[in-house]
Amino acid sequence: MTSVLRGATPLERPTLPVEERIRAALHYAHSTFAAYRSLFERAGISDKTIANCDPLDVIGRLPITDSDTLAEVASESIHAIDGIVDMETSSGTTGARKKRFISNDDDVRDHEFMAELFCTAGITKNDRAACVDTDPVYLMVSFARALDVLGVEEAYVYSVGRDYEQGLHGLARLDPTAIFAVPSMFERLLSPLRRAYETAGGKRSLSRVVFVGERIPHQLRTELNANWGVQVFGYYGAAEAASLGIECAAHDYIHLFTNRNFFEICPSEHSGSDGQIVVTSLVQRTVPLLRYALGDEIVVRQGTCPCGLPYPRVDVIGRAGDNFSILGSQFHYDSLLRSAYSRHDEIGYMQLVLTETPRDVLTVVMPEAMRPHEESIKASLLSKQLELEFLVSSKLASLEFAYVNEAYFSRSRKMKLVDDQR
Repeated sequence: MTSVLRGATPLERPTLPVEERIRAALHYAHSTFAAYRSLFERAGISDKTIANCDPLDVIGRLPITDSDTLAEVASESIHAIDGIVDMETSSGTTGARKKRFISNDDDVRDHEFMAELFCTAGITKNDRAACVDTDPVYLMVSFARALDVLGVEEAYVYSVGRDYEQGLHGLARLDPTAIFAVPSMFERLLSPLRRAYETAGGKRSLSRVVFVGERIPHQLRTELNANWGVQVFGYYGAAEAASLGIECAAHDYIHLFTNRNFFEICPSEHSGSDGQIVVTSLVQRTVPLLRYALGDEIVVRQGTCPCGLPYPRVDVIGRAGDNFSILGSQFHYDSLLRSAYSRHDEIGYMQLVLTETPRDVLTVVMPEAMRPHEESIKASLLSKQLELEFLVSSKLASLEFAYVNEAYFSRSRKMKLVDDQR
């Protein structure tokens, strides 16, 4: 299946060596995977076309692909590729989990590249790095392995469970110089971690935090910069594509490493976005990506970076479809989700439904277990989302709540996080 995205253009003009790597990626996909070969055939592209024509012209004739095509390729890879050693999946927060099988060769290349990215963020062999994860540990294991490849002094995964305040005393005693974490989780740990450092004697060697998996809230970055003296770096990757880029010491958006992936942009209807990002993998062999729509909205930073890296820079502003506006005020799902659960120990499920009867109505759909906390959740939303508070208090829009069985959110079918019915 292909997506409805149209009019993709290269993020930058590739160099001649990269063009030849694009040609090689096209040939590999055509010769190895029937799912891709059928796309080539429908586009009138033969192996001879791939060999003799401009690779950018060839790839431009292919459709934008999505998770359905990827699932077909992943199923083929089990039989087509030798030496599969691992499988990664997406979080499933926007629907069915996406699978990526990994061969030993891909696994080695992935971790070597992650180590290169961490060097870009200033991580050195002298660092002691803690990859902070929830229990059960899952996301951060790969990051710790890449840090081992880099050869840091220490690299470990530190699990934070329900009794996280007590557990953070152990992390403070370990006194890492670098922490890798998911922003929404680390934001919740910030105050108890400060207290843990104070209990441990006030010593704090922490100089860098690398955030993964989510957009970094401006207030969290400011807090760490101004009050902790810590540099913040954003890492960008996806379960389907592994690592894609990282923020450098200039802290001016994320560098996308175009020697490993070919990036295109599809026009977007969302204000404030330059488009949706599309990726073709140049090194991934087990489940290669051809014009795969990641579903992320980006803003492209123009000009060269002071750090000297030649790679283009982008700001990943959110998932396509997760942004919406009410009477011109812009909102994003992730920000509303964090606000709704800000007074709770864990971030849970939520769906946003927009209707018009006749004023705009924002209905927050949550698990039934959250019903007793409605007033607290509403207060959190309105205190942290000032534009929403203005719209509601001015009676320009309404805020309502609905509750469903938790199974509603965890079904395998794809569920819209933002369902705009206006």
